[in-house]
Amino acid sequence: MGAFLISMKAKFSAALTGVMFVLAASAMTGCASAQSRWAAEATGDTVGAQARQQRRLMRQHERAAELRQQRRDERYVRRARVIRTAPIAEDKCRPNLAVVGDQYASESGAQSEADKAWMQTARWQWGERYMAREHADDATYECGRSSVGSVVGQVFYRCRLTAKPCRPDASPGKN
Repeated sequence: MGAFLISMKAKFSAALTGVMFVLAASAMTGCASAQSRWAAEATGDTVGAQARQQRRLMRQHERAAELRQQRRDERYVRRARVIRTAPIAEDKCRPNLAVVGDQYASESGAQSEADKAWMQTARWQWGERYMAREHADDATYECGRSSVGSVVGQVFYRCRLTAKPCRPDASPGKN
């Protein structure tokens, strides 16, 4: 048992010595490089220090330029622009617009649903000036049953509205 402990102590001592040697060698190389830099600066060799400072400033400027370019690219992607190549014709009405509304339990309710859907689509395509249903020309409704059977005796209807969206005449405004 005593020989075993002695051999374990010897192995531990050898391992500890190896670790200490590795640490000492790495510390010496780190110190040597720092020491040579300090020695160069102490003797007045400022060219090396100035070159390092220049390289550091150049890297900072390059990073800043890259960040500015990334921000510019992100802004360009986020921004939506509308470019019109030809002037808008001064025609009061737009082309026919056909829209199908939601189903409803009565035909008059289905017509009002078709009106709502038509106004929403006209607003999306041509703007709020063209969405007023009362200013539309050539309005026609096509209504029919949308349910196959009847649910508790109830039949549903759906309508399609086809009309030309027109903008109203210019209002005189307030005096």
